[in-house]
Amino acid sequence: MGIGPLLLCVLLIVVLWWGPGWILGEALGVRRVLLPVVAPLLGMGVLTVIGVMGNSLGLSWQLLPVTAVLLLLAAVLFGLRLTLRRYFPDKFGAPIRTQPSIFGKHRFAGSWWILLAGLVAGGAVAAVSWIVGTEGLQGINQDWDIPWHANMIRLISVNHEWDPSIAGNFAYYDTNIPEAPIRSYPIAFHAVLSLFWPMSGVSIPVFLNVFVLVMMAVQLPLSTMALTMLVTRRPIAVAAAAAVSGWFTVYPYDLLWRGPLIPFFAGMLLVGPFAFLAIKGSVERQKFWIPGIAFGAVGLIAVHPSLAFVVLPILLFWLVSALIRRKGRILGITVYLAVSGLLAVILGLPIISQMLKESERVSKQVWAADTDRNGAIQNIIFLNHGSMAMPILTALVAFGCLAVVLRIRMWWYFGPVLAFAFLSVYTMGTDNPRFMTLTAPFYDDQWRIFGILVMLLVPLAGLGVAQLAEAVAWLVAKIRSRSTHTADPRRTSHVITAVAAAAVLLVSGIAAIPYFKQNAQRININTKVDGATLSASEVGLLSKMDQYVPQDATVLNDSCDGSVWMYALGNRMPMIRHFEILPTNRQLLVLQKLPELASDAEARDAAAELGIEWVYIADGRIRAWDEPKAGLTQPDSIPYLKLVVREGNAALYQIDWSQLPGGKEAFDAAAKDRVQLDGVSGILENRNPDGIAPLGRIC
Repeated sequence: MGIGPLLLCVLLIVVLWWGPGWILGEALGVRRVLLPVVAPLLGMGVLTVIGVMGNSLGLSWQLLPVTAVLLLLAAVLFGLRLTLRRYFPDKFGAPIRTQPSIFGKHRFAGSWWILLAGLVAGGAVAAVSWIVGTEGLQGINQDWDIPWHANMIRLISVNHEWDPSIAGNFAYYDTNIPEAPIRSYPIAFHAVLSLFWPMSGVSIPVFLNVFVLVMMAVQLPLSTMALTMLVTRRPIAVAAAAAVSGWFTVYPYDLLWRGPLIPFFAGMLLVGPFAFLAIKGSVERQKFWIPGIAFGAVGLIAVHPSLAFVVLPILLFWLVSALIRRKGRILGITVYLAVSGLLAVILGLPIISQMLKESERVSKQVWAADTDRNGAIQNIIFLNHGSMAMPILTALVAFGCLAVVLRIRMWWYFGPVLAFAFLSVYTMGTDNPRFMTLTAPFYDDQWRIFGILVMLLVPLAGLGVAQLAEAVAWLVAKIRSRSTHTADPRRTSHVITAVAAAAVLLVSGIAAIPYFKQNAQRININTKVDGATLSASEVGLLSKMDQYVPQDATVLNDSCDGSVWMYALGNRMPMIRHFEILPTNRQLLVLQKLPELASDAEARDAAAELGIEWVYIADGRIRAWDEPKAGLTQPDSIPYLKLVVREGNAALYQIDWSQLPGGKEAFDAAAKDRVQLDGVSGILENRNPDGIAPLGRIC
């Protein structure tokens, strides 16, 4: 990929991620100094509301109509804000600022430059780790859920429709959707990216890699800053937290290679901005921020519903703290947050009702413990889980905890930290079902829960750097006061503190070089240009499937060989569309008895009912122990199977139905039971649906 397409792709993602929210934020009067942090949150929220409500009104999910609705909505809100301020200045006038700046009493000359330095430092480390780990942004994840996300982006960009239930039809077109494990799916992440992907000129895997690059380089440190601002307004602590945000392995790197949980990770990056916007708005009584907070809540849960259960503990523990410290204002703060939440429920009701369809399936997910309780505690202390211990970062977090202990106003933050520390110990170290209700929103997934905990610990690491720097500055001031007998050791220099913080980060960074290498290696575990599941040859053939296979055809495939990437890469539908989607009985019959179509009428009828005329076979395996499906092991010995094209270890065949009993006429006659769902190419609705095969799992 040349520099031109890369820069265009980055530009498109920047406009997409920040543009809609920036427009909405300007309309609602959100301070421009906050917009870089909260604009993605507002944008995801407003686009979600436009999507779910527009879908019920028949709005086509395309860039031009969506932009028109966004601009109209922003104009209405802007006009309403000006009108209310003009006619009701006492109630809707601009609130009096109680703090001279966003840093409050901690502001000093150069504060913003220090924040910028932290942003650049943290973003650079994270971005380089991601680029190296993805083999120059060209790698494709060889495992887990990434093909599902890629397929959804193409599906929505082709379909121009926001409808979470389409994910169920995409997965299980040959069975009754209510009986299928996936009946709906939160598609906000995919729908938003689908608006700009067709303009990028790059493949969906590359587009996703560039998207994560932007998240790592900019949004990760920005989100960390917002989360840190809830604990302290010290510029050095906030900047230091941003600087170390890309050093930890569990968060974000393990979340990205183990899913990769890209939507969940992107949603986690909105937690800090949402909590900061909600708390700051409630304290300052920013009435026009209420719709923004509501939009933000909708966007947060639309990207991933479980993130609501991350934000709630943060807000609840802060509210308890506010009850003690702001007794005279707690009623107004509570009402403010309650009104924002109620408006969020109203705006997000359609998406919430769709997601509730999946709640039962999600709550049944169980991940086995991989250590005992002592091992889990050690993992938390040393910030590792299947990776190397990180004593450097442990020390910084410990100093941060000390800083919190010394400042009673920060004690509330221990609440959410300890809550997720407890859940991490429980999910990693025990199989006790007693707390399943608490872990159900996170699929009982120890990796997600530990990732959330580490996200909450990053601000403490930044605070630890600031605490060390302040100690050094105090010591320098004390030495100077003894030598000159003039300086007050209690009045430390901000310059000395900043230099000391930079020195702490530099020394820590040099010692943490093995962490940086490990982080890139973690991403590269599954992300390859030429891997075991998807070789370069397979990617090449899958990317050219539309040159050989008709648009409305379904291709017989073994999901365990990487062919689930077929739709995302080549715009043609495989029969099985995700690694972990179980086949129906009919599909499994064809996979097992493809060589027997001439003699087995039941298998032949099943292939005809599924519309199988094309067969894709490759020898890549997502699991080394997985055996190829029985019917796909000797394709060249099947007389009615004609080789169309072979590229390396991948091949495409066509079934010559004229050589089978009944001929092509029997195949065409079976098409009466297959109809395109809402005209979406490859998304079928079978009038003669089949049951799901009782395999447990497919790969």
